[in-house]
Amino acid sequence: MQEAVLKIQKIGAPPEGFEDGGCPEDEDFPSDELCDLWDEYQDAADSITRPVTWEEAEILIKCCPTDHMAGIEWTVLHCIESVFSPEAIEDFRTLIEKCNSDMMKNMLLERLQNYLNNKE
Repeated sequence: MQEAVLKIQKIGAPPEGFEDGGCPEDEDFPSDELCDLWDEYQDAADSITRPVTWEEAEILIKCCPTDHMAGIEWTVLHCIESVFSPEAIEDFRTLIEKCNSDMMKNMLLERLQNYLNNKE
């Protein structure tokens, strides 16, 4: 099990608001603690080696960003997709259904459907 995946499991789904952060002088600018948490999540996601194992994908699918995070959501999506196998499409679809994030679930399902449409 990769340490980076375990770190994401410990952090869980990152809080929303990453792209709505504004400027440090703004009253509603995120706290230092929140910024640190986003940085930890990003560092962990960026250090995951692909392909991940099925067990690692099961962890990541439950800790997905629920909001856009300046592209970090794509890094996590690509890690999850790295377990995809044409022989296990239904298993992959079942994995996607476990996703904690509607945004990520929709992206994964759309990409799976695109694959299936292009395969025909």
